[in-house]
Amino acid sequence: MAMRVLVVDDHPLMLEIMRAVLMKEFDEAEVHCATDLDEAMAYARGAGPPDLAVLDLGLPGCRGIEALIRFREALPDVPVVILSATDDGNVVRAALNAGAKGYLPKTSTRAVMQAALGLVAAGGVYVPPQALLAYDAELGLSGRQLEVMHCVLRGLPNGKIVRELKISRNTVKQHVSAVFRALDVSSRAEFMIAAARLGIRFDH
Repeated sequence: MAMRVLVVDDHPLMLEIMRAVLMKEFDEAEVHCATDLDEAMAYARGAGPPDLAVLDLGLPGCRGIEALIRFREALPDVPVVILSATDDGNVVRAALNAGAKGYLPKTSTRAVMQAALGLVAAGGVYVPPQALLAYDAELGLSGRQLEVMHCVLRGLPNGKIVRELKISRNTVKQHVSAVFRALDVSSRAEFMIAAARLGIRFDH
């Protein structure tokens, strides 16, 4: 069966762009466009939940992530990619914490949009790189501590971090502890959960 995608945006040009991107990424995709949340809900009630939804944060009658919250209350099992005019890290994290599986600034290239939608459709989570960089800065960690954090995200044990970064085992332990304190966690398992919730992920 063809993949069914619901795109909700009140700008006709953006709807055309997203339809073209989706048709290129997914063979024979069935793309339905809606200009507000009520129209989107009416479509979902009539046709059934789509396989993927792309949702604008600036819809008429909705403020901020309200549209996302209302959409997910009605269709909790549908993966949602947010489409927004802002790439502010706080907004990105708020959307991810509210259940979005991806966040696409409208300034993204078509190639980036296509790759992000494919990733989410395959069960992944997409976070724009600029939001990750902003979040790294907000953590208050040093450059070396951020390097260690990304090694932990890759699943590297301390011994491998020592060899990769060419620093002592004690220094690695200190940096890992600093990363854990920044995210208010006490173990690698808790760190991975917190990182996923905040949209921090390794992209290389």
